[in-house]
Amino acid sequence: MTPLSLAGAGGAAPTLPESPEPSPWVDTPGTGGNAVAGGDTLALFSSAHSLHPLARGQAFVAQGGAHAAGAQAGACKVPDAASRVYDVAQTSRSDIDALKNSCDPAQQRLGHTIENAKVAYGDLLAKGARIVVTLNAGNGGEPVMTLMGPGFDPKLPARIHTHYHGDNATVADPVGSKAGQNSRIRETVARDPQTVFVLPECRSATPTADSPTHDNHYKADWGNVTSQAQTTDDALEAAGITKVGRETVSVHSRGGEVIGKLMHDDPSGRSLRASRLELHDCLYGSQGAVVAWGHTDNGQRVDKVIYVHGTNEEGRDQEIARTFKGSYIRIDIAQQRPLNEKNNPVVYDGKDAARDDHIHGKNGHEGVRRFDPDAHYQTTGRFLAIWPLPN
Repeated sequence: MTPLSLAGAGGAAPTLPESPEPSPWVDTPGTGGNAVAGGDTLALFSSAHSLHPLARGQAFVAQGGAHAAGAQAGACKVPDAASRVYDVAQTSRSDIDALKNSCDPAQQRLGHTIENAKVAYGDLLAKGARIVVTLNAGNGGEPVMTLMGPGFDPKLPARIHTHYHGDNATVADPVGSKAGQNSRIRETVARDPQTVFVLPECRSATPTADSPTHDNHYKADWGNVTSQAQTTDDALEAAGITKVGRETVSVHSRGGEVIGKLMHDDPSGRSLRASRLELHDCLYGSQGAVVAWGHTDNGQRVDKVIYVHGTNEEGRDQEIARTFKGSYIRIDIAQQRPLNEKNNPVVYDGKDAARDDHIHGKNGHEGVRRFDPDAHYQTTGRFLAIWPLPN
């Protein structure tokens, strides 16, 4: 494969699939389906959401005030957090508490990510897995978690999978989360120990994870992303990984806004680098940005583009299919085998958990399964990091 360009790299309601609102970084009426190539972010957001001019001014003042407050609060930050590599298994309780008590929201998210990862992947860590978490410049200074499963050999080429999650999820969700990310990661590293997962966090992530006993619900804000290529490179450097083979980038639901943001900031496409691109029910307006990337040097070098369709409006992938003709694969959840006890078993059978009620309602407490049965979540729960590829 031709080398990729590195330039520029340096509750029922909560369980329903999200329907993201228009984003300033994805298609809006009048743009011809392409990512916006420039302009003020606040102005774009205000236009997309029809904000009154006064509201726009108030938002601007609020942003400025937040920056000023952040500068004054520097003294209560953990001094070395921005440069430190946190090995989850080795990070002390006192270090986690210091981060959680920081006045810097990114450092707080770092502390919660480490704490939640200890719980979500504690059994894998005991078996020899390694997880490191850093504040990553390519991710706008927000946390990035890098996971190497038991049996990973740093002397052999690593197959990298960078994944951007959707609403409600966090990078450290446990087994039983709606999107099924944890279960798919486990299945993948068990099958292929050389797969390494790079998991960037969004700037609005909650301290709590989506779990069998907590139905998380929030809007993922990916405005922090500046470069997927740099995010992945910096994460691998922090993990000590120097030999790299295939690189996959995947996005689920609102995670698709990452592609719009990257193409808006750098229309050359150099900030998005992938041998394989997975689009998991994420076409809420990002399709134009995907198409635009397909015409860049990096986009033309991609081996496979896989679109897993769950509940997105039909036809949104048509131009993507034309752009990546010969490399494009579509998977429809509606055409897959029905869910059963084997492909989506119960992973939590608590009798009083809130999630039991949200998922099963009047049917009783039947337990929480590996992933939510809604087609939107099946796209990741069944097909994140799919291998082998369908014919």
